[in-house]
Amino acid sequence: MSPADAARAVAPILDDPRLAFLGRMREAFPSAEWFLVGGAVRDLVLGRSGTKDIDLVARKVGLEELSRLLAKEGDVNYVGRNFGVLKFRPRGTGDVIDIAWPRTERAGMTGAYRDFAVQSDPDLPIERDLARRDFAMNAMAFDLVKGELLDPYGGLADIEAKTVRAVGDAQVRFAEDHSRMLRAVRFACQLGFVIEPATWDAIARRVPHLHDLREDGERVVPYETIAKEFVKAMAADPARAVELFHKCGALFRLVPELASLSSCAQTPEHHAEGDVWTHTMLALAKLRGPEFAGLFPGEAADAETAIAVLLHDVAKPQTFELRGGKATFYGHDEHGARIALVVAERLRLSSAGIDPERLAWLVQHHLFPNLVDLAGVRRTTLARYFLKDRLAGRRLLHLACADAAASLRPDGSADLGTLRALLATLREMEDREEAAPSLLTGDDVMAMTGMGPGPGVGKLLDALKEAQLRGEVADIDHAKELIRGLHPTE
Repeated sequence: MSPADAARAVAPILDDPRLAFLGRMREAFPSAEWFLVGGAVRDLVLGRSGTKDIDLVARKVGLEELSRLLAKEGDVNYVGRNFGVLKFRPRGTGDVIDIAWPRTERAGMTGAYRDFAVQSDPDLPIERDLARRDFAMNAMAFDLVKGELLDPYGGLADIEAKTVRAVGDAQVRFAEDHSRMLRAVRFACQLGFVIEPATWDAIARRVPHLHDLREDGERVVPYETIAKEFVKAMAADPARAVELFHKCGALFRLVPELASLSSCAQTPEHHAEGDVWTHTMLALAKLRGPEFAGLFPGEAADAETAIAVLLHDVAKPQTFELRGGKATFYGHDEHGARIALVVAERLRLSSAGIDPERLAWLVQHHLFPNLVDLAGVRRTTLARYFLKDRLAGRRLLHLACADAAASLRPDGSADLGTLRALLATLREMEDREEAAPSLLTGDDVMAMTGMGPGPGVGKLLDALKEAQLRGEVADIDHAKELIRGLHPTE
């Protein structure tokens, strides 16, 4: 793609209603220069839809003058004014736009992303501003006045080559801000890019610094920052995320509980794919595999499910026993749930939208969907697992699919028969529940039987629900008949 073609790809941003104020700004400040910078330029060049964040750089205009006029166009937040940044929310929109002067940064070299001395200058060339950015693909600017793309550091070529490459010296970029290493992995997963060799080498060398502490004992890279990048990478491409975090040395530093999985053998009869680590990596890949697409058309596993897959067998090394010459792992589900909770709390995963309790629940019950006896299990039990909380239930089914698809028999096949039958049963139950969600109330039962409030009424309602979910009761008359049969009044 030529710079001119790239400029044409970015140009539609000029019609974005969030930038409607720019016309009036240009009239008021005719000598000012306006640039779209950062991820929005990259995403528009890539043709990625739904540009969320808009970051602008304004040259040759004072922020004080600019802010006074912007206040007539929307809400201005001056929180970053000392660093040459205004946060502006155009009237009629809910999005905040960062508007900054060009600036340079001098890093304190502690690795903390906020440890920069910032120098803003409205006359600073835009190329100097772009030089401080993390990766070349993020160091492009679109001149909103001239309609031209500025690419002083080869970001467009990197996009063409599908490469994540640091601006300048990668060792310096990551020494300035250790969290950039995590961002490199996240971008590789989100965009399907490779990490350029020198950039990758710098990551592998500097990964131990992820656990650096400041003089006051606080972490240089907060776990909340790690959680944000890790969860975004897992949401984009779980298997690749884990592979990259593992190869650069970050994974076992962040989740040391996973380190022993590769030395934990399994019985070839049930796990011909290999040890627990091999099974886990295969299960992560299966979240994007044909088995998943066949069972869950149009659905996609989310980050919480992917992390549950990563941790579902984490306790197998601790529960390993040889019984009759076969490897067993009794209790690894419950023990694994406790480990998952520890991991989630340590990495502050809740700050990135992961529910630690639900994650632990997924790990604890990951065996159930593939081992359930559909002939004997109560339908109310299935409803409790999969229908009471539809989101958690669906994630458990997604996890079970990945687990089963990655559990290979000696001939290389996998058994998803129980899961298929379970999904069919759940569809029938959902249809019945939606058709008649509640046939009788507790008051109805008490009026019919003469019973007072108490557990007896609950048992009758539970029996009615079970019959309804099995398709044995379809209307109120049949429901009353069932209650009378279970509790005759004479």
